[in-house]
Amino acid sequence: MKHKLLSFFVGSMILTSVAFAQEKKVSGRVTGADGKPLAGVTIAVQGSNVATQTDANGNYSLSVPTGKVIVFRSVGFADKTLIVKEGQSAFNVTLDNSENALEEVVVTALGISKNSRGIGYSTSKVSGDDLVKSGEANIIQGLAAKASGVQITSSAGTPGASSKIVLRGAATFSGDNQPLIVVDGVPIDNDMNFVKAGDDPYNQNLAGVQLGNRALDINPDDIETVTILKGPAAAALYGQAAGNGAIIYTTKKGKLGSGLGVTFSSGFELQKVNKLPDLQNKYGQGTGGVFSSSTADSWGENLANVGKPSYNNVEDFFQNGSVFTNNLAITSGGDKTTMRFSVGSTNNKGIVPNSNFNRYTSRLSSETKLNDNITVGGNFSFTNSNTRAAQNGSNLAGVMLSLLRSPVDFNLADYKNEDGSQKQYFASYDNPYWSTENNPYKEENTRFLGNVYTDIKLNKTFSLSWKTGLDTYSTNGTQIYAIGSIGDDNNSGLGEIKRSNVNYKNVYSDLLLKFKHNISEDFSVSGLLGGNFNYTQALTNFARGRELSMPGYYNFASAKDLYASNSESYKNSRAIFLDATFDYRSILFLTLTGRNEWSTTFGRDSKGFFYPKADVSYIFSDLFKESPVVSFGKIRLAYSNVGISPSVYSDRAYYTVPTIADGMTNGFSFPYLGQTGFAISSVAVAKSFKPERNVGYEAGLEMKFLQNRLGFDFTYYQQKSSDLLLSQPIDPTTGYANYYNNIGKIKNTGVELSVNGHIVKSENFNWNATVNWSKNNNEVYELAEGVEKLSIGSAFSSPQSYAIVGQPFGVIYAQKFQRNDQGQVLIDPNSGLPLYEAELGSVGSTIPKWLMNFNNEFSYKNLSFSFLWDFRKGGKIWGGTNANLINRGKAEITADRERNYVIDGVYASGTNAGQQNTTEIPATTYFRNYLGNSSSEIAIQDGSWARLRSVDLSYRFNKVSKAIQYIQVGINLRNPILITKYKGIDPETSLTGSNQNFAGYDFFNNPGTKSYSFNLRVGF
Repeated sequence: MKHKLLSFFVGSMILTSVAFAQEKKVSGRVTGADGKPLAGVTIAVQGSNVATQTDANGNYSLSVPTGKVIVFRSVGFADKTLIVKEGQSAFNVTLDNSENALEEVVVTALGISKNSRGIGYSTSKVSGDDLVKSGEANIIQGLAAKASGVQITSSAGTPGASSKIVLRGAATFSGDNQPLIVVDGVPIDNDMNFVKAGDDPYNQNLAGVQLGNRALDINPDDIETVTILKGPAAAALYGQAAGNGAIIYTTKKGKLGSGLGVTFSSGFELQKVNKLPDLQNKYGQGTGGVFSSSTADSWGENLANVGKPSYNNVEDFFQNGSVFTNNLAITSGGDKTTMRFSVGSTNNKGIVPNSNFNRYTSRLSSETKLNDNITVGGNFSFTNSNTRAAQNGSNLAGVMLSLLRSPVDFNLADYKNEDGSQKQYFASYDNPYWSTENNPYKEENTRFLGNVYTDIKLNKTFSLSWKTGLDTYSTNGTQIYAIGSIGDDNNSGLGEIKRSNVNYKNVYSDLLLKFKHNISEDFSVSGLLGGNFNYTQALTNFARGRELSMPGYYNFASAKDLYASNSESYKNSRAIFLDATFDYRSILFLTLTGRNEWSTTFGRDSKGFFYPKADVSYIFSDLFKESPVVSFGKIRLAYSNVGISPSVYSDRAYYTVPTIADGMTNGFSFPYLGQTGFAISSVAVAKSFKPERNVGYEAGLEMKFLQNRLGFDFTYYQQKSSDLLLSQPIDPTTGYANYYNNIGKIKNTGVELSVNGHIVKSENFNWNATVNWSKNNNEVYELAEGVEKLSIGSAFSSPQSYAIVGQPFGVIYAQKFQRNDQGQVLIDPNSGLPLYEAELGSVGSTIPKWLMNFNNEFSYKNLSFSFLWDFRKGGKIWGGTNANLINRGKAEITADRERNYVIDGVYASGTNAGQQNTTEIPATTYFRNYLGNSSSEIAIQDGSWARLRSVDLSYRFNKVSKAIQYIQVGINLRNPILITKYKGIDPETSLTGSNQNFAGYDFFNNPGTKSYSFNLRVGF
């Protein structure tokens, strides 16, 4: 017996040694039927725990014993098995779409995965790798130029600045026009945590700092895929939260059978300013050709004539910014349990001195099959971020206002006196060097996101799914204005400190009964019946101390004047819904959706509201099964009626603390002289109002040709928003000035086109190209009776943004020149200057005429190269910065000032009425009163651009060692080329950030950036 056991043991060892000796490296590339590389495909050795996954370029490498079977597996594709034979080491594999999922799987509303074949509305899908390649820290900005019908605007290039996203145009006047942001099936908050004093009547977004939108808390390296649900039909299951569409982010998870894997990535990015205004360096500070320190203007002496030096203040001020990113991810996948744990850091030093953004993230996801019928899982993430932001905009302590207006004969860099006080070229402006050092805005945010879920298979027809998620964060902000700074609220130079904090919590839970049943051989039905609950609370506190007694001691104990305010908001919503898809032979699909929702935002006694949706998908290409040309064809039709919820507590009039503003000072408010005071709101509220409605109609055509080598997706949509809430003027004898009710209407009509082609497809070389083009026409077509125009945001006296019947939402109004019937400008014969209309008039829409992007991806063996062009046609921008610089003699054009000018136009009156103007005016008059009039139409510019948004080059070294599966190195360029006629900074800018409905304002905004980065990724 012992002899037999010994023989068996020796034989086993010999066989094992032989098997080990025959183990070999295999590698290759995995693509789909369209030739595009497939990331995240699991390649596993059958019957073992040996496995790996393809990278972003579809490449893989692993060790496999000869004779073993390797399995290629990916969701939405048919499994493919191969036997490793002697002499074989390279396997380039093409995965075919599975029989039950002929098109890719798309994550839709509520996190439900659906086969795109049966979806009757337009969606766009962006990979997480594309977010990472964009080089953007903000997962919203990372979507720029990645899909049709999506407009994204970065507020600035400073660390932590916000990005705004709008899908298919504005749908509401006063609510948020941004889409719902969803992570792993749970809606999250994407607001800007802007807290201002309760006694401040002005729009502080015109000054202050650029805060971040809270989606900035998500690490792009943790994202697997992004689904953009652009229309109300796509996001209808979210009801009153879906009026502006939804962005569905799905995070990375472990995969069954993948074994243990470790990935580490690191990157360094060098940032520079990508565009600045053109300035003159010939004339110094003063007026009338004479030096004067009592003005900030540069109409002074010719420096060459008086022998004064000039300084390059603007370019010398900005420093090279840097971004260090590090990410570590550990994944495992066994037979029943998967896990992924990741940590990441982003450290961004800004182009503005003393500005930075640091983010530290961790995420854990796990899922376990308890048995064949029950699966449980969860996702948990924690983020800590801190920002030191740069002052911005119409701000006496701001960076760009003081910097761009600085005379070239004053050396800004010599900014500090021996006692630490600042050196100023003009008493009303802070020196930007001193301000960035002594007037910091610091913000720290801690955030927890998590959810737990379970899926229970009840029988062949029914399954039960339950998920509960939590989104909670705390943000603490501190703004300091040092003693001697002019930036404090009163511009007094006496010092000020502001502290604010936001505590936010959102609890979301849904319970879904899913079903799928084959009624007959040709007919089946699937879908879900469910309900959800959502609770949100937001608590804010603000405290301010003025007139500090001790320099450098920033405590309220040092302040003589103290003020505090706070706010609280709570909201509950509940809903039940049904989504059912009827499938006829996988050719014709009909989906019907209904959601009934109850929300506290409509008042205590409000009834629920119903939101219906229907869509149809017809796969007509089955009529051409034998066609060598037509590979796929699909027609889509969709109808939806979803809502937009009013803001919390807008259902009634409240007593408030009144504030009296005069437009010149910070105004007066209670408590006043030690007395408190309250007054009823001046806005009467309808006894009951309805949700704002967005009714959408959509039709689409998808086709693929030549075995999926070429394809396009065309969509036409019309979305009508009605019952929009706005304030209507009423008789003041009622005790109110306005009446708040459902009255307004707005319409968006547009087309979206995506064309993609696998231009070259070979064993070693591939070239894929995609073009996205979209156009949206927006029109306001009803306001309240007696209301001619509705201001959509408190800004400047001119220009202003309005909603006006017959015009696009947010049209800019400014001073307009008087013109004759031929459109010629009318000139005052006495002054030689243009005449202006008595009232402000429309000077253009901020909405682009069209958007387009062109993406190319090349691969040759292990080398990958891609570049993305982004085009925007039209869209007006108020170039307030450029006009002001002209007015002050700083713009380059004003260097030609030693002659007279004649304004193009005709005389308005007099003996020469109607004749061409020939009246010469001095250069100072021409520039200050004409080109430099920032309140007039002359300051409105075209915001068109063509930009090379990104270039990416990478190479992958496979099977570097037994422990290292691959090393991938790459370089990335972001915004290396910008072509635009816009005079100023990068026209992708927004003074008011992401939480305002009006856009297109540039008044000393902080500039944008371009960058060059090196990246390293290692897989173990």
